[in-house]
This record gives sequence, C-alpha cells and structure tokens, in this order.
Amino acid sequence: MKYLRNLSITQRISVTLIGTLLTVAIASGLLTLTNFLQWDLSGYVMDGRIDSTIVAAVSRTSGGRLVLKSTAELEALKREAPGLWFIVRDQSGDQVSMGQVSAPCASIVATLPRLFSGDVTDISEHDNLSCKFKTMRTHLGEAQIVYGGGPLMPIWKGAGIAVLQYLEAPFFLPLLLVNIVAIPVVVALALRRLKDVVQLARYVDINRQGLRLPEEGLPREIAPLVRAFNAALERLDAGRAQQDRFIANAAHELRTPVAIIRARLDALESGPLKVKLEQDVERLGELTDALLDLQALKSTIPRMEPLNLVALVSETLADLAPVVLAAGHDVEFVCGTERLEVSGDAASLKRVIVNLVQNAIKHGGDAITLTVTVRTEAAHVLMEFADTGPGIPPAWRDQMFESFSRYTRHGSGAGLGLSIVREIAVMHGGRATYFEPPTHGTGIRVSLPRIEAGKDFSIQNVNV
Repeated sequence: MKYLRNLSITQRISVTLIGTLLTVAIASGLLTLTNFLQWDLSGYVMDGRIDSTIVAAVSRTSGGRLVLKSTAELEALKREAPGLWFIVRDQSGDQVSMGQVSAPCASIVATLPRLFSGDVTDISEHDNLSCKFKTMRTHLGEAQIVYGGGPLMPIWKGAGIAVLQYLEAPFFLPLLLVNIVAIPVVVALALRRLKDVVQLARYVDINRQGLRLPEEGLPREIAPLVRAFNAALERLDAGRAQQDRFIANAAHELRTPVAIIRARLDALESGPLKVKLEQDVERLGELTDALLDLQALKSTIPRMEPLNLVALVSETLADLAPVVLAAGHDVEFVCGTERLEVSGDAASLKRVIVNLVQNAIKHGGDAITLTVTVRTEAAHVLMEFADTGPGIPPAWRDQMFESFSRYTRHGSGAGLGLSIVREIAVMHGGRATYFEPPTHGTGIRVSLPRIEAGKDFSIQNVNV
C-alpha cells in the first residue's frame, strides 16, 4: 500500500488491473489443474521430454529408411532410465526401436497402425503409467511413437506442466503482455482531459479573475472535484471584487478629508509642526491617488493598439528629465534601434515609466544615475530600469511587487508603485521582474510581447 501511494493515477490503475489479470491467470491454471487431476495427486506420469529426445535421435538414410543414431540427450535419458524402450514408425510402416517392450503394451504395439494417441496403465500398477503412444508431425513426416519404461514424474507436476504449455503460455501469457502495454495507454487516454485541467490550474492566481477549469470531457469521478474547485474560484473572485470595491470607495472618501486638511494647514503659521503635517498629508494624498489608480487599472478596459515603444519611452523620459535633474540625479536612455513595436495601451505604459522613474528618485539615494534600456529578447521587448542606488535586500525581492510592500517602514511612498507596474505588465501579457544590474543598485525589467512591424493587429480576449 505504501508503494501505491507514490504512484500516479495511471500507474495505480495499471498496476491494479495487471495484478488482477495475473491473479485470474494463476487461479484459472490451478482450477484447470485440479480438474485434470480430479483432486487425485497420487501416481506418476512419463516425463514429457521423452518425445522430443526420441524423435531427435531418429533420422533417415539416403535410401529413405529409418535409422536410430546416438545423441547425447538419448544417452543421458538411457542412463536415467535403464528400462526405457520405444518404437518409432512412419506412414510406410518402416520403424526403428530400442529396448524390450513391456508386457502391458505388447498388444498396443501390435495394433499401432490403427491407433492415434493414448496412455496405457497396467491394472496391477494403476498408479504408474506403463506406456504412452501418439501420432505427431516430425522432421520424418507424420510418425507414430510409442514408449515406456522412461523416467517418471508425479502426476501433479506433469499436469502442471501441461497446464502451463496448453493454457497459460498460449493464452494468458500473451494476454498479460498485451495488457501490460495496453492498460497504461487506455488509462492515459481516459485521463488526458485531466492533464489539460492540471496544466490550466497552474495559471490560477489571485490576479487572474474569471479563470475556470474546464469541466467537459472529464471522468465522472473527477468532475465533482473540478466543479467544487471552480465554485471556490467563484467565491474568491466575489471576495476579491468586494475587497476592490471597498478600497475604491475608501480612496474616494479619503479625498475630501485630505483636501480639507490641506486647506486648514494652509491657514496655520509656518513651523516644524506644520512641515511635518504637510509631509504626512502629502503621503496620505499619494496613497489615495495610488489606490484609485490601481482600481482604475482593474476596472477599465485598456485601449490596445500597436505602439513604437522606443518612441514612447524616449518621449516620456524627456518629459521627466527636468524632475530627475532637479532632484540631483542623472538619467540616460540606451537603445540600439529606432523602432520596436508592441501591442499596448499608451497611457498605461507611460504610467509604468513614470512609476519606475519616481521609484528610483525616491529610493535610490543621493545623486544616482538611472539607466533606461529598451532591447529585444526572443519574442519580447524589454524595458530595463537600473539605478546606482543602494539596491534591494535579497530577502525582499520576492515580495517587492506586492501591494503596500516596503522593505523599510520609514521610507516614503505608499508601497503601490511597483504593484501598479506589475498589474500593467500582466494586463499586456507580459511580466515585471527584478534583475541584478551590472553595477550595484536596483534593476527592474518589464517584458512585453513584441509584434512585427507592418503586420495586421487585432485584439482577442483570451482566458489563460
């Protein structure tokens, strides 16, 4: 049982069915054996190897006469059974013999041409087979053979060999071999739809709302589990939608008190307390705006169209350059081509550039250099933002794109800038990741699917 726990469904079913078939084969063989023996295991029968040994020792002369030759197998048989005798007769009546025919079988030898096959047992020794005769096709043609006095074996053993030769080997063994190959294939075909479900389940993510696993074509035993999983996904989507509505409403409600506080701060006299309060209100305002931006991304349908990403990045950086320089930093743009097309929403992609530049200004430290690179890699266009600041601690890099994630509690910002970047990247069929820049600092890479220039562009909503 412990072994079965480590097997796949296909392997478990295959092992069980093949084991069942093997059990049936063994039980059928035992049942046939007991039927042959009629539950009587006493007595002996002639060893079955005598037939082939005798026939192999007989050949024909150039004149066509039967002749007996000495073979190693025959000599070994004679040593094992000194009383062995036999007669081999062909259709023409020519025959060869060896040894003295036993008395119970003398009459059988006299009528051999009229007999086909059978066994003879002396009534005085009813447990022992006296002789055996049969008609068989050999290299001599059709021939008759009768023999006795050979080595004996217990009846149960001889019947067991017969069951293996005439039942198990020609019937159950081929069936078992065929099923060893066929059963795993049949089971795998029956569960092939389940593999599609497993593959699709890998894409289940809290940010992929509306994703459902396919229920069509599944086995009846698996379908209820998939339906229950889809029901759980529906409840998660409903909870996520309720949470998003709450955050959006809260952000809207915050705007009014923030505006009132700003107005009242303007009426206060200048001083350290006023400066501190203005900083706090500014941070609260940034949080409110970021929350509204994040919810707007999730609730609006982007206007996707072919865009020259090189031009979009260049123009946006030119607009941001005064802000970067005023903060005491430098920015440079690196690109080896004038045109790289992607399918995207211009306003959303511009927000990505603005957020990443602002993120570098806020967290990069003093007098950093921000290098923005646009390049291609396989079927994607990459935007890379690398600064020369203090960098991101390794322990925080896996969660840096989560909402409200900041590796220092006292830092500025709401912790939503990188989350918005990730949302926009996913919306465009791409991704946002951290990378280690050549120099010490922070590197953020945004990859977007590339489209070939001049090709027709159409948008399709695809649920992954």
